[in-house]
Amino acid sequence: IESFAYNPGMLHISIDNSGSMNGDRIRNAMKTTMAIAKACSMIDNMDVVVSFRSADNVGQGRDYLPVIGIIYDSRRDHINKLVKIMPQVRACGTTPEGLCFAAIMNEIVNASKGKDSYFVNMCDGMPWFQNYGGNSALMHTKQQVNKMRREGIKVLSYFIGGSGFGDAKEAFQKMYGKDSQFIDTNNLVSLAKTMNSKFLEVA
Repeated sequence: IESFAYNPGMLHISIDNSGSMNGDRIRNAMKTTMAIAKACSMIDNMDVVVSFRSADNVGQGRDYLPVIGIIYDSRRDHINKLVKIMPQVRACGTTPEGLCFAAIMNEIVNASKGKDSYFVNMCDGMPWFQNYGGNSALMHTKQQVNKMRREGIKVLSYFIGGSGFGDAKEAFQKMYGKDSQFIDTNNLVSLAKTMNSKFLEVA
């Protein structure tokens, strides 16, 4: 029996909702997210926010822009809300990645005053949005992740993919570096170990 004591924390889980995540990848990401959210609901003072990111036509002009949709916030929502909403989500759109991370960082910083803060990212690798792609998008995403780290946010990124994703894995590691995780997200023991290691890090 292992027992851990955690500092009060804010955990933001962001899921890539692009078209390439459709099928098993989005289902695995959602199952993993629900497992993490349920586990955190049993930890004192551990708040969880879950968001999806993609792109959509927004505003009066219906401009096609990167978007973030927060579907669950444990500070005001019951875990049952997450269970009900998740099956209704469909993967579509593009992969704005770093274009969304500044907004996510601001949300984490504002919500985590006096608490340890964590950003858990799930995606299948390659950023792309209109003219945003290639190496410049990889480097921009890396810069945004480094900004999070400088704000004191602990980062953990899970690659949701499979065989034949060699280039995407390489890109993923380029963006997230030491915080890249290539594990079977259905293996909750391995998942719990990576989460515990991050929670117990000394700032």
